[in-house]
Amino acid sequence: MRDFSWKRLRRPVALAALFAGAGLAGHVLAGPAQRGAEPGPESVTERARQIDRALSATRPPLPEGMPTAKPRIGKPFDALTPGEIGYARWLAVRHQKNPGRRVDGSTGYEFLAAAASAEPGGRKVAVTSYDYAANVQVLQVADLVTGAVTERTGGGVQAPPSGTEQIHALHLLLTSPAGAPIREAYRRSTNRNLTSPAQLDVNAGALLNPPATGDGAACAVDRCVTFQGRVRDGAWLYFGDLAVDLTARTVRVLS
Repeated sequence: MRDFSWKRLRRPVALAALFAGAGLAGHVLAGPAQRGAEPGPESVTERARQIDRALSATRPPLPEGMPTAKPRIGKPFDALTPGEIGYARWLAVRHQKNPGRRVDGSTGYEFLAAAASAEPGGRKVAVTSYDYAANVQVLQVADLVTGAVTERTGGGVQAPPSGTEQIHALHLLLTSPAGAPIREAYRRSTNRNLTSPAQLDVNAGALLNPPATGDGAACAVDRCVTFQGRVRDGAWLYFGDLAVDLTARTVRVLS
């Protein structure tokens, strides 16, 4: 299970973070990439293999190698240590109120983030997750001193997507009929077919302001992800009117 090691999962599998904002218009935002700008076939092939494993393998409840023993507890205002984060996540998993479902269909909550909690008293960590079974974001606050965990849910709140959510969302987008303009823009730019997320550099975010009407209105309740992206080291692609609804496992048009 090396692919699910603690060290590997501290950053998204095979997806590079990019992009300061840019004006978007049309499906290709720059001219064709220069010859040789894209990584070689071996690089893309290895990235594709990593993504295929992320799409098909069953994840354990916690990343392999993540520290879960009670660590030395830091002082107030100290940055959280990896040991404290691992222990907080372990406590959160142990004290889940519901079985939950993650984006890949496995049991549990989809982990999104861990940060120092602003709640008074003791050393506490806020663990944010998403439960696809209930279609809600979950906030668990773990007290590192006592081991107690409180849990509450909320609608209308969307944390940034996890690395696994990004992979699933981009795979759904690229294999859907709605993704045809992106595939065609990629082909025009590179003279290659777009068959894997490994061929793109993308930045993903949760859709925060869905339209009030139309297909995208479902994203006011569902977990939806949007993208900015480009051919690897090449032309920018336009994703702006599409959102991937991970709850319904479909692609929605926002305009």
